Amino acid sequence: MTSETPALTTRRSLLRGFVNATAAVIGAALAGIIGRFAVVPRARTAEQWIRATPLADLDPGTPRPIIVAVPRQEGWSRTRANETVFLVWDGLTGVRGMSATCTHLGCRVRWDEGAGRFKCPCHGGQYDASGRVVSGPPPRPLSAIPARINDDGDVEVRL
Repeated sequence: MTSETPALTTRRSLLRGFVNATAAVIGAALAGIIGRFAVVPRARTAEQWIRATPLADLDPGTPRPIIVAVPRQEGWSRTRANETVFLVWDGLTGVRGMSATCTHLGCRVRWDEGAGRFKCPCHGGQYDASGRVVSGPPPRPLSAIPARINDDGDVEVRL
């Protein structure tokens, strides 16, 4: 057995302390990052105004289907989802937006010009021009979508 000198013991203790402190700092940083995603709820993306169509493309009082590309972000993936909305211009300064999704089972409704109604092809649900249920199984009216006319004369919807 050999006896260690006091300088060697001190140097080993100092090196051991440095390695342990470095490992503790790295561990605390990783725990903080993991805890941030595990404990703090994910921030909900704010709804945004998206350009739908020029106002000149709408006829007063007639619902018009418009396909809007809505940006979506899930994790690292950024995509665009197409949403169909109906826009109705009052002929002056107001625009009303409605979802094109039936409230019964989520089918896409279509505007029947001759009947003056929205019709669902899946189970026969019908809505009037303002989106209220007229007949069939839908439990509630078509969802309203905020719409506005911007300064450039374009219609924007908030999705």
